[in-house]
Parts: sequence; C-alpha cells; structure tokens
Amino acid sequence: MIHDAMSAIAGEINRFLQSKHNITEEKVVLSNLVNLDGSVAVQEPDKIIMTLANLEMDKTQSNVGGYKQTPRGSFSKVKPPINVNMTVVFSAYFTSENYLEGLKFIASVIAFFQSRSGIFTPQNTPAINGLVERLQSELISLDSRELSNFWGIMGSKYLPSVIYKIRTLPIKHELPTPETPIIKGT
Repeated sequence: MIHDAMSAIAGEINRFLQSKHNITEEKVVLSNLVNLDGSVAVQEPDKIIMTLANLEMDKTQSNVGGYKQTPRGSFSKVKPPINVNMTVVFSAYFTSENYLEGLKFIASVIAFFQSRSGIFTPQNTPAINGLVERLQSELISLDSRELSNFWGIMGSKYLPSVIYKIRTLPIKHELPTPETPIIKGT
C-alpha cells in the first residue's frame, strides 16, 4: 500500500512537471538518497528524488474494531486498519551547473501540491482508486537545527528540498476469523 501511494503521487507530479515545463522526461524518481554503503543512490543527476523519510501512526484516526455480518447471517470480528502518515522528502539532486534549474523544480513540486490543495482522491489521482478514499498533504517546515539533524539522519549532505506529511494511509489485511452465530432464542 505504501509503495502504491508513493508511486501514484510520483506519477502525478511527473505528469504535472511534464505539462508545466514542456518536457518528456520524468524528473521525479522514487529512491533513497544514499545506499547502505554511503554511496549516492541515484546515478543520473538533474532529478527530484522522492524519498520516504518516516512513517508514523495517525493517532487522530479510530482504531476500534467491530463485527461485520457474513452472508450466512452470522458475524465475524473485524480488525481495524492501522492508519499511517508518511513523511516524504523531495530533494533537488542537480549538478552545480543546473543549481537554479533544481530550485525551479522544487518550486514546481510545491506548486503541484498547492494546485490540488494538498488533497489526493481517486478523481484527481486515479492510481489510488481502491487504495484509499483520500490522502491529504501538509508542508512541513524545519528550523535550522531540525534540518541539520534531519539530513544527518538521512545520511546525506544537504540538498535543496521540501518535506510533506501525507496522511492518512490505512494499512490492513483481513484474515479469515471464526464466525459467531446469531443467538436466536433464550
């Protein structure tokens, strides 16, 4: 589910950038910033790297289970989904000769989220149809100390970037549960 949501958003941003800048290449790539050995993960420069930086449980959503009626008239226990928020970083990995171009594309990523009011639905993002009814994004601002810590944790040198929190992605997997028959008499 996480990979589907990330792919859907990356695809929509790529279409937006292609239209806005009259280009055919895909500028947004889903990737880590660095490999486990510390080397640069993306070999092709002049890209916007979209990275999942964190997952956190969305505590504003209910996680109370319940029961649902089966076709045979009995009931089975339903476990609630775990709702998560994704912290996603968009980093401008551009050569020094194209630094201003990188800033232009970071601004375009911000424009993309602004143009949708930060909301993704199956109507404006068909790839999330059947996955979720709605995802909402929020621009995250970090002060210089938080930014320094963030890039240290990411294991990378600072890159011009923008961070969004995308909420709420429900993750669930229904396993068959024993049915509870209806009590029909005393």
